[in-house]
Amino acid sequence: MVVGIGCDIVEHKITKSLNWESDPEVLNRIFSQNEMDLYKSYRTIKYISGRFAAKEAILKCLGRGMQDGISMRNIQILQSKDGKPFIKLSGSVKKISDRMGVNLWHITITHSTDYSLAFVIAESI
Repeated sequence: MVVGIGCDIVEHKITKSLNWESDPEVLNRIFSQNEMDLYKSYRTIKYISGRFAAKEAILKCLGRGMQDGISMRNIQILQSKDGKPFIKLSGSVKKISDRMGVNLWHITITHSTDYSLAFVIAESI
């Protein structure tokens, strides 16, 4: 059963204007060490924008927002060896997900020249 659906889009010029690529403090507030290790191999605005969009889409699936005191580092967007993104939750986000009965996540991230978009489905099977 579908528990939640979330979608988010991030405009690259906004990410650039916020200097996320060059501000380690901001990156460390949003991304886990595992995500930062992946970023080192990509180093693109699309990577940062797409992963941020994915985290926002997950929060939408859970009916939450960043204002709820949730650490974005507790939402990790990692990838399998073949490059497929997957979701790993921890902390309060994991507790919320577990209370909702979510035990299966589907995620896709796509990019254009100017935008990155993420679409997420949370399921209980």
